[in-house]
Amino acid sequence: MTWTSFECHKVRKVKYNESDRSLEILYADGGSAQASGITLSRYVQLMSTRPEDRDIFFQNIIEPYIVARRKPPPSPVTILKFVAAALLLAVLLWFLF
Repeated sequence: MTWTSFECHKVRKVKYNESDRSLEILYADGGSAQASGITLSRYVQLMSTRPEDRDIFFQNIIEPYIVARRKPPPSPVTILKFVAAALLLAVLLWFLF
C-alpha cells in the first residue's frame, strides 16, 4: 500500500488499499480524492493502461467511484493577484474622478 506515480495530465499519484478496496488519489492540481469499491483487477487494468490513454480511462472507469474530493487551497499567488487588481482598479477610479 504505497503511493505509485501515475503518468497522466490529471492525476499525479495513486495508492490502492486492498483490504477495503479503496483508491486514494493525488491530483496534479494539488487536490486529493478517495474512490471506494475499486477491485484489484480494475486497479491493475488502470496501471497497465498506456500513458496516453490514462486520462480517458481514469475519467470513465475510476471517477464514478469517487466518494470524497478535497480541492486544493487557493494559492497565495491568486490572492496577491486579486489584491493587485483591486488596487489597480482603485487607482484608475481615483484618476478618473
